[in-house]
Amino acid sequence: MRVVHLVESVGGGVLSSVLTMVDATPDIEHHLLTWPRRDHADTGDGRHLFGSTSSLSRRPLSAVRGLRAAVDLLSPDHLHAHSSYAGMLARSVELGVDVVYSPHCFAFERRDIGTVMRSGIRRVERSLIRRTAVLVACSPHEAALARNLGHRRVVTVPNRALTPPDARARHAASPRIVTVGRVGAQKDWRHLLAAKRAFDSAGLVPARWEWLGGGDARAEAELRDGGVAVSGWLPREDVVRRLASAQAYVHTAAWEGAPVSIIEAAAVGLPIVARRIPTLESLGVPGLAATPEDIALRLVGLHEPGLWAAEQQSSLAFAAEHSVAAQRRRLDTVYQHTPAAALIPS
Repeated sequence: MRVVHLVESVGGGVLSSVLTMVDATPDIEHHLLTWPRRDHADTGDGRHLFGSTSSLSRRPLSAVRGLRAAVDLLSPDHLHAHSSYAGMLARSVELGVDVVYSPHCFAFERRDIGTVMRSGIRRVERSLIRRTAVLVACSPHEAALARNLGHRRVVTVPNRALTPPDARARHAASPRIVTVGRVGAQKDWRHLLAAKRAFDSAGLVPARWEWLGGGDARAEAELRDGGVAVSGWLPREDVVRRLASAQAYVHTAAWEGAPVSIIEAAAVGLPIVARRIPTLESLGVPGLAATPEDIALRLVGLHEPGLWAAEQQSSLAFAAEHSVAAQRRRLDTVYQHTPAAALIPS
């Protein structure tokens, strides 16, 4: 079987998710096709896992022609489109191949755009249902949204850490507090800065804060001015290594799919303190907190070694639930085209 993955970015969480899918299905021949609509850093991760890699033009009409040519050349059994824009491109024209669609968070969940635009995106998503062979949800919340739109073939495929970590986080009196991702509206760096201010005002625990990633230059500058170091984009192995040397992982995104970064942090035994949003609630992420002040209180509490150790065990248990075996079973269901009536419940 041959699968072509269409992505918008060759750096960040979506590619990490794709790499886990490829790793979980070694019996399938995978190819990577990118439509680089936005400026994302290419960290070079995982290219060797694909039978081929190529890129489409940024211009939509040229991208359609390039996509058709790639499908004709590779003759895949499935075209697996990842994220909203790639999903729109893959399903906007007839390609003569089944399109599997992974939203990795529907664009109508964005909170940096108005209600009119969100409603328009929802209408576009509904109009493309008929061109979707299977919708692959990354969380129970996303699966519910897909069914509410009208999708009948929905399979939830869990994200996971790509490889078992070879290091384990340890408690420290002066903790490093880290987060991972693109610096921008979705990850809500302002929420993180508010949590840091609340933490600092408590004055109980000295800590170093670091954002592993990069993005909007002005937002990066404000983070640095607020006392948060910004690493810039790093290879995945470096990110995991830095996670293992920290003492707490904070996630302040305003909307999400199923962030691999949380799972990777949990896998190295980092206590998680995450903003309470529907997706993370549906995934059972430990350490949820509603406000920046609540995040700060949880972080202050982690200064106590016994509580830190208990939260580490919660993280490790959460990571263990996201296994390669579970991912492989669900992907087999997706790619083998099980009849809709027999799909695994999400």
